[in-house]
Amino acid sequence: MTMDDELKKIKERKAKELMRIAQLRQEGMETLKKAEEAPKSVTEEDKLNVMNYFLTSEAYEYWKVLYDTQNKKETAETIFINVLYLVKVGYMEGRQISRLGIKKLERKIDNIPSTLTIKRKGEKNSIQKEL
Repeated sequence: MTMDDELKKIKERKAKELMRIAQLRQEGMETLKKAEEAPKSVTEEDKLNVMNYFLTSEAYEYWKVLYDTQNKKETAETIFINVLYLVKVGYMEGRQISRLGIKKLERKIDNIPSTLTIKRKGEKNSIQKEL
């Protein structure tokens, strides 16, 4: 075998390896795209049932108000996707999210900083704190 033949074989092996990696990457991208589209294909009734099951009654009512409000609907959808993720990773087993948890998610999604209000004998000071 000559050096040229060996070099050709090495190049062919490398090309096959690169093609295999490209194919795996393409399959991964398709899987990711399907996973991102999955929550969009859920019916509204199923969404409400899932949220009712994994949220406390107070939290569900709060989320429902967000979901029904036109300018907060996208935030409610993002909260739904986060709850689905928590279910998928097994965090929600035997647990429910409280109203406070939903409010925290909403504030984080909408980038609203935390505020502390201190009242002292008639005066009111408001302090913003980012967590």
